[in-house]
Amino acid sequence: MPRFLVGVLQALVAAAFLIGLYAQFVVIPMTAADQVELFPPYAPIRVPLVTAAIAFVACGQAALVGLSMLLRRAGRGTVFKPSTLTWANVVVGATAAATVVTAAVFGYVTLADIPSPVDGMDVLGLWLGTAAAVVAGTAAVLLLVAGRHLPAKAIGLRTELDGVV
Repeated sequence: MPRFLVGVLQALVAAAFLIGLYAQFVVIPMTAADQVELFPPYAPIRVPLVTAAIAFVACGQAALVGLSMLLRRAGRGTVFKPSTLTWANVVVGATAAATVVTAAVFGYVTLADIPSPVDGMDVLGLWLGTAAAVVAGTAAVLLLVAGRHLPAKAIGLRTELDGVV
């Protein structure tokens, strides 16, 4: 992979990581505070949902770190080393953790009595959105696990070939 392309991609990953930090420390807490100010009955659900949102972003950042390390290996031409699978596992694990966080939010929204400022459609939308996100996250994890087997097989073949040569 060309070094220029790897550098550009790593810069984009770093920017996404920094945007995630900004979201965790500024955007999510301030948005939650604004919503509670506009509709005070949201106060009891503020902490659990803010915590879940921050955890979800942290999972995304962990996946970005794994992706950055995989990009670095691609730039160096060391993708077919056994330690590469560690970073692939980080991406899979972070995606799985984000799916678990989303499933927890889905369970919370299902069981909690969430007030609605209008007619309840916003709560229904949150419930349906988290349900769809759990399905999509599960599909993404399964796809990543299946995709992880391809480099694992290639690494095994490369190791075998190195032993023969």
